[in-house]
Amino acid sequence: MKLQFLGIGVVLGAFVFIPAAVSSGTLPESSQQAASATKGGQSASESSKSAIPFPEVPRITAEEVQRMAKDKGNVVLVDTDDSESYAAEHIKGAVNVAYDPTADVRSQDDMLSALPGDKLIVFYCNCAHEEDSAPMVLEMQQLGYDRDKVKALKGGLTRWEQLGYPLVGTDVRTAQAKAN
Repeated sequence: MKLQFLGIGVVLGAFVFIPAAVSSGTLPESSQQAASATKGGQSASESSKSAIPFPEVPRITAEEVQRMAKDKGNVVLVDTDDSESYAAEHIKGAVNVAYDPTADVRSQDDMLSALPGDKLIVFYCNCAHEEDSAPMVLEMQQLGYDRDKVKALKGGLTRWEQLGYPLVGTDVRTAQAKAN
């Protein structure tokens, strides 16, 4: 079994880095259930042509999140990309909990359970249809979080960028330096 350590920052006042053991293996039970529910009896090719993955996951628009983020403290943004992608570019104020379908679900659940239950938690990824953030939303629901308090950002980081909303990271600083 190959072990890797991922630095995962969870901000609850400050960044906390939690090493998570990542192992090769099967998908976590919640991801398997979500994947089979998404197919709904259709073949994989029919399903991918006809529907957005994880249609049961509540979504929120970037415009709604931006309005809420201005009212500080009402929303927690969670980037589900790996730590390198997060370091390169992420939404200002977001924390990083990387989505890894092969990770030990117990370790991931411990990190997710540390997120506040009294604020809206918005997961996002750099995917067209929330392919990585949606399973995290489902996992949060299984942990007992209120469906109305956990959502996926519709259009993810791509939509956020299209709207010109604030981003931070090494790629952002490099682009800004070149522009000046």
